[in-house]
Amino acid sequence: MTLFNGCEVEKKTNNLLYIVIIALLLVIAIMAFFMWKNFWKDWDDKWSDTTGATTKASDITITVIDDKRCTNCMTSEIVSQIKKIPFLVWSKFIEKDFSDKWVSEYLKDNKIEKLPAIILSSKDFDDQWEMQPYLKELADKQYSLEIWASFDPYAKRSSKWFLVMKKEVLEKVKSNTYLKWNKDAKITWIEYSDLECPFCAKLHNSDVPSKMTETYKDDVNIYFNSFPLDFHKNAMPAARTIECLAEQKWASAFYSLIEKSFKDEKSDKDFLVAEAVKLWANKANLEKCITDGKYDKKITEQQSYWSSSFGISWTPASILVNNETLEYEVLSWAVPFSSFQTAIDKLLK
Repeated sequence: MTLFNGCEVEKKTNNLLYIVIIALLLVIAIMAFFMWKNFWKDWDDKWSDTTGATTKASDITITVIDDKRCTNCMTSEIVSQIKKIPFLVWSKFIEKDFSDKWVSEYLKDNKIEKLPAIILSSKDFDDQWEMQPYLKELADKQYSLEIWASFDPYAKRSSKWFLVMKKEVLEKVKSNTYLKWNKDAKITWIEYSDLECPFCAKLHNSDVPSKMTETYKDDVNIYFNSFPLDFHKNAMPAARTIECLAEQKWASAFYSLIEKSFKDEKSDKDFLVAEAVKLWANKANLEKCITDGKYDKKITEQQSYWSSSFGISWTPASILVNNETLEYEVLSWAVPFSSFQTAIDKLLK
């Protein structure tokens, strides 16, 4: 009898212990939840405090305006990349299409001519992401992110939905820079890059160039144009250097130095001059050409002409042109080879 009562007491004690443990676990879980919630709230507040921003991350609304007719806008990929930026993780995203009511009127009122449009309700956040230079204030006091937009929803297009370039425009760009690959190619890739631009380096260091030649062989050629962004201190001196090198050693050295710059991700003048000398350039003549700004007019004309003609204001920008039909597609940013392939295959049909 005594043994039985002892077992009963032990059983009740164990049950009570289990109940206490479960209760403690529940309390810990509840406390952890509130601590987690308060941590991210504090993180949001502290981020604003440390960066000097007065707008909390959770208060920013990002409106994305797309056009479903655009087959190469990569809007979902763009939004995915923006959502990875730590400060914008908690932002509210709203998606609109050009066909939606009032969208066209809104774009006209705010002088937005290219899509996709990425519109932020505030720009009052830390500049370490290098977004500030690309933000343009709109009439409604919001800010448009001027990077990826290249699709003109108002433009007249071919039956394959491509814009059509005037022949004299294509001839002008070809005569004002240097050819790489086959001069009789069916497709011309006109590239606008800045040697200090990290995204241009990303494009060149990706598999795009190798897969381009592997897939299309002699059907594609390249014409590189300098597009020095004014907030990159090395951009203009670098553009001068490659032009002055080409004067001495022509296209092969021109493209060799460009690739070396992107591969090493170095664009300062001393580095480029040293590499140019390795390509058998005369250093004294090269230095004089750079100092005199001999090709400044050519560089600024390239930049302003295409900026005004096609709305290019970023790097890298790639224009793919069918040399026969003159149909073309503009690709913005360091897009993967699949984007080039989609556009080229359609242009070749």
